[in-house]
Amino acid sequence: MTVAKEEDIKAMKETMKELPGKERLCIWVKLGVISYRLCTLNYNCAKCQFNQSLMDVNGKYAETPEMFNIITRLRNLPALERKCRYMLVGEVSYKLCPNNYQCGSCEYDQMMQDAIYGHPKVLAQMTKVNRIKVNGFLISGSLYFYKKHTWVRRINEDTVRIGLDDFAQRLLGKIKGIEFVHKEEVKRGEIGWEVRSKMGNAQLLSPIDGTVKKMNKELSKDSSLLNADPYGKGWVLELKSFNIEVDLEGLLKGNKAKDWLMEEVNRLSHRIESDLGVSVGCYVTLIRTLRKIDEKEWKDLIRDFFLI
Repeated sequence: MTVAKEEDIKAMKETMKELPGKERLCIWVKLGVISYRLCTLNYNCAKCQFNQSLMDVNGKYAETPEMFNIITRLRNLPALERKCRYMLVGEVSYKLCPNNYQCGSCEYDQMMQDAIYGHPKVLAQMTKVNRIKVNGFLISGSLYFYKKHTWVRRINEDTVRIGLDDFAQRLLGKIKGIEFVHKEEVKRGEIGWEVRSKMGNAQLLSPIDGTVKKMNKELSKDSSLLNADPYGKGWVLELKSFNIEVDLEGLLKGNKAKDWLMEEVNRLSHRIESDLGVSVGCYVTLIRTLRKIDEKEWKDLIRDFFLI
């Protein structure tokens, strides 16, 4: 049985600092083959060098008595321990693995790559299913969030779509137009696009590095999509990432994103109460108060939450 190399162990220790262990344990740890290893590839076993080391030249798991026993254990695992990788990363609510985690030869995996990561109707449905409310503001469990209120959706191995979050569109108010930054490449923390609203213009930062593949030209025709559907039809840019795994590790998803948004909503409420002397007891009051602030106060909020 091939074991992890010294450089793999070193990389795992670095990864452990950033990833929640129980949520990212390697499939082979769960099977008892190795004692500890974290997954850094969203359970895309077909791309994993360690997983490849367990296979023969034909891409099949080695036909040894030990591997036979391992696969037998895999097939006999209780249902909840045989979760498909798309269930493990939150893309679908329930799906079991029927293919011994050989994703590269799995028809369901291919269907998901073609459909979920490409078909607009399926993308829209997935976004709706995964929406969660945090003090009145929406967040999507299937997206990665940047702390300047922009998000990332992975489309395939190296392509993502990015946009602004629900918090941003609420703070901006009614959006009247969008200006794309016409660059071949954008970098995380640099201006990705600019929107026009009733109060003024606001710049949004790209959450990821990449080459611009496509701009959502529908927004030039109907910028209200940014308000009405920021996580779906309101996507802004499609990028080819330079190093997607590294970039995604630096973003927030799931409970981490939820906790962060909670902190941001509380920070906004305290800011309004402190600056305006208005008691913000609920989401409705907060939104109504935002609509009454003057241009200077609005620009200060935009700079504080989106740029600084």
